[in-house]
Amino acid sequence: PHRVIAYYFHTTYRCASCRAIEAYAREAIETAFAEQLKDGRLVWRAVNTEVKGNEHFVKDYNFYTKSLVLVNEVRGKPAQWKNLEKVWQLLQDKTKFLRYVQDETRAYLSVRS
Repeated sequence: PHRVIAYYFHTTYRCASCRAIEAYAREAIETAFAEQLKDGRLVWRAVNTEVKGNEHFVKDYNFYTKSLVLVNEVRGKPAQWKNLEKVWQLLQDKTKFLRYVQDETRAYLSVRS
């Protein structure tokens, strides 16, 4: 089976912008994809990369700061992933932020690898 995991990766210290990115991303996912969340085709996870055992995510998905990453998982293994880097640029425009996250998530949900 195919599913998409939307990860919000953060550290223990979180500034107001970091918290806003997580809140907006969660809102984008939960409001547009309630059915997919319910049936498991989409999973939302906020992960602190400073917690023991989570450090590998930084290397696995090649990011350097707080990040929203979509992972296309096929048969329980990551097949492809995308760091939604524009979340930082769009933070001051919530409407565009939500649309960006929803469009990217929708595209990943339609992928069948």
